[in-house]
Amino acid sequence: MNKTLIINADEYGRSPGVSAGIREAHLSGVVTTTTVMTNLPGAIKEVGRAQTECPSLGLGVHLNLTTGPPCAPASLVPSLLDSDGRFLDRDTILASPERLDPGQVEMEFRAQVEAFLSTGASIDHLDSHNHIVALNPELWELYLLLAEENGCGVRPSFPSDVPAEILAGLYPPNALTYASRGAVDRLNSTEIVHPDHFLVSFFGPGATMDNLLYQIDNLEPGVSELMCHPGHVDDTLQAESGYARERGEELSILTHPRVRKAVEQSGIRLATYRNAWDPPANNS
Repeated sequence: MNKTLIINADEYGRSPGVSAGIREAHLSGVVTTTTVMTNLPGAIKEVGRAQTECPSLGLGVHLNLTTGPPCAPASLVPSLLDSDGRFLDRDTILASPERLDPGQVEMEFRAQVEAFLSTGASIDHLDSHNHIVALNPELWELYLLLAEENGCGVRPSFPSDVPAEILAGLYPPNALTYASRGAVDRLNSTEIVHPDHFLVSFFGPGATMDNLLYQIDNLEPGVSELMCHPGHVDDTLQAESGYARERGEELSILTHPRVRKAVEQSGIRLATYRNAWDPPANNS
């Protein structure tokens, strides 16, 4: 069975430096797709740059409820916002998901998708910031509905390379149970394309050359997605994100010749969601 790998850079549009770094990780490295935080200032302009500079980079939407201002008018989505008119933080949402009005969530997610589509780009796939959609049945159903409407793939709900006991320290038990069971079963009941394996350990302390080479050398047959967060560290990122310096380190690794060589030696086909399930090319 063939091995196909989608390497997705999360958070395009997070800052100008992040967007530039992701483009570099595609043009000079192994990143094949990215997902856009369309609600953040300047993100839509950065999509235009990606379309011009990186025509083979798959572009999707990083659905977001936990960082920045809404795309929809704030007066129409008050249950999603704090007193400053910005999204609630992840921990607040996980502690009391019932505070989110489902109709307002749908309005906001649709506004984020429409902002992306306004660029003329087609959606390669959907995923979500902080994996928020995978932790709640109503959010997951909306996620799948948007994928079906837009004819695109989705990131799976649960990683293949992190033990459940580690995740238990990061998410409430009910959310983790749904992500690992109910969401998986629901996705498998649809015809929405999604990878067989979802790799998340190339992050934080795991964002090392050795770990990435290990993931490549031990990739399972089928289609896999590897999540990453490359970027150039700029003032905006340092001021607004707790994950800054590490993005520069990820960028250096993802553009290193050793990584491209390892992919080639392992016989792995790099792909986007749009072409990951296409038959292998006949080079004979």
